[in-house]
Amino acid sequence: MQQYSCSAFYIGVEEERKQVTIISNNGSLLIKTVPNDQQMVYLPAGSMDTILCFGKQMDENQEIHTMDLENPETQIKVSFLLNQKDSQELQNQLKGKQVFFRSQNPRILAQMAPGIQLIQTQNNIMVEKMAAFPKNVQDQASISRLGQLKQEADILSLLKEQEHQNIIKLEEIVTDGESVSIILENCQGGDLFKVLNKKTNKINIPCIMVNLLSGLKHLHEQNIVHRDIKLQNILFLDAQNGNSLKIADFGLSCFKQQIPYYNPRCGTPGYTAPEVFSQQCTYDEKVDIYSAGIILYNMLTLKNPFGNSKNIQDIIKRNISGLYDETHLVNVKINNPLGYDLLIKMLQKDARNRPSARECLSHPYFNQEINVIQDDENSIKHESQKRIPATKRVKI
Repeated sequence: MQQYSCSAFYIGVEEERKQVTIISNNGSLLIKTVPNDQQMVYLPAGSMDTILCFGKQMDENQEIHTMDLENPETQIKVSFLLNQKDSQELQNQLKGKQVFFRSQNPRILAQMAPGIQLIQTQNNIMVEKMAAFPKNVQDQASISRLGQLKQEADILSLLKEQEHQNIIKLEEIVTDGESVSIILENCQGGDLFKVLNKKTNKINIPCIMVNLLSGLKHLHEQNIVHRDIKLQNILFLDAQNGNSLKIADFGLSCFKQQIPYYNPRCGTPGYTAPEVFSQQCTYDEKVDIYSAGIILYNMLTLKNPFGNSKNIQDIIKRNISGLYDETHLVNVKINNPLGYDLLIKMLQKDARNRPSARECLSHPYFNQEINVIQDDENSIKHESQKRIPATKRVKI
C-alpha cells in the first residue's frame, strides 16, 4: 500500500479553520499542521483507541466531506474538512486498518455462533465477529472477549499489508459505540471438521497440508504464532477445493515476543503442543507445527490421537505426555510411508526436533501432483461410522 497525503482543514472549538496535511502510510494516520509541520494526531495501523467517522455536508452549494476522530475513553473529538476525492481515498487506504464508525446496521442473514453472524453488506456477504464494550470492570467475560477481538484485529490488520491466499482476509473494523466488530470474508465452504465428517468420496490430504503449511510459513515469517490451529479453525471458500483453504480465528494469536505475556497457556486440548503446558511456558512457532501434525493425524486416520474422553483433564494428561495412539497408524505406516514419516516428525515432543513450516513443505510427501485427487494412499474415503468428535478451546 502506497503512502497517500492530502490537504485538509482542522475545525477548532470556535469553528476557526486551520490548514493541515493528512498522511496515510501502510494503515497509519498522521496529521500535521501547516506550515510549521508539527504533529497533531498520530494513529498507528491497527489502533483500536480512536474511531474514524467519515461524512458529508453542504457548504455554499458544494459538497464538503468531513472526517471526525474520537477517543471514546477520553471523549476527545477533532474534526476535519476535506474534498470528496481525498475522503474516498483515505477510506480505501485505512479500511481494515483503523476503526470506522458504522453509519448503518447491515442486514443479518444468519446467527452462526455467539457474537458471530453472517451479514449482507452493500456489495458482499461477509462474516461479522462482534464484542460488546464491558459495562463495568467486573464483567470479565466481556473484557476477555473484547481483548481477543482486539488482538485478532491487530494481527489481521498487519497481515493486510502482505496478504496471503491461505489467511482469512480482514475487510473492515467497525463500531456503533456499543460494540466493536471485525468484518471478515465469508468462507462458505465451512471448516475442515465438517468437511472430514461429511459423506463425500475423497479429501486431498497433501493439497490441504500444503496450503495449511504455506499459511503457517507466512505467519511465522511475520513472527506471528497462531496458537490455536485445529480442524474448526481451518476454513474453505469452496469445500471441494483444498487450495481455497483459509487459516482463521486469530483470537489467541500473538507476536513471538508477546508469548510470555499474552495468555501463554492457551489453545485447545488435544491440539496443543506439550511445551505449552510446561512451567516455564517457553515456546515458539513450532507449537503450530505440532497442531498441524494433529490435523494430519486426524485426516490420515479419522481419529483423535489422544482419544475421545469427555473428561478434558484426561485429554490434557495424554496431550502433555505427547504419547499419541499409534494403533491407528499401523495401516498408514504400510500404505502411506511418506505421510507417516512427515506425521511423526511434526509430532515430535521435543520442539527442537520438529521441522519448521518451510522444512515440512520440502518433505518428499509433497513431491507429487497435488492439484488433482490422489490415489487411495493420499486420500481418505469416509465411512458413516467414522466421525471425529468436536473439541473445544479451554483455558489451560
